[in-house]
Amino acid sequence: MKIKNVLLWVSMAVYSVGAMAEDNHLYIQPGAGETLSWSVPSLQKMTFQNGNLVLTMKNGTSSYTPIMSIERIYIGTPSEIQGIEEVDNAPLYSWDGETLILNAQSGAQVRVYNVAGAVVKQERLTGNSINLRGLAKGLYVVNVDGHIFKTIKK
Repeated sequence: MKIKNVLLWVSMAVYSVGAMAEDNHLYIQPGAGETLSWSVPSLQKMTFQNGNLVLTMKNGTSSYTPIMSIERIYIGTPSEIQGIEEVDNAPLYSWDGETLILNAQSGAQVRVYNVAGAVVKQERLTGNSINLRGLAKGLYVVNVDGHIFKTIKK
């Protein structure tokens, strides 16, 4: 089942590469490793060989990633992808139990990411808070209409 998901994601990525902006990157997150990144304009082709996803660059070099190790694959711009150390610690929020109270207007787009970079909650504010009940205790990165900060759910 996991291989089918990877093949679907890669197929969608290949299909949409032609329409991508020049600053887009292909990101691959192996299960227990860091995020790997390649500039989309530098990619020549993606193939599968002996259980590996093979990315061949226009300069002739190739990169091999075992298909079974891939947890996530996506295309985005580097400005959309930020490491935890690159986000603000501005006091733009407070906690009320499992609700994050934000210094933001109703209608603001909110995305909450776990430490692996996966979106775990996404919604438009109807007030100034977002309920994070059900999320595990720990560190999260929150993006409120482009303003990004870290928070800890206790």
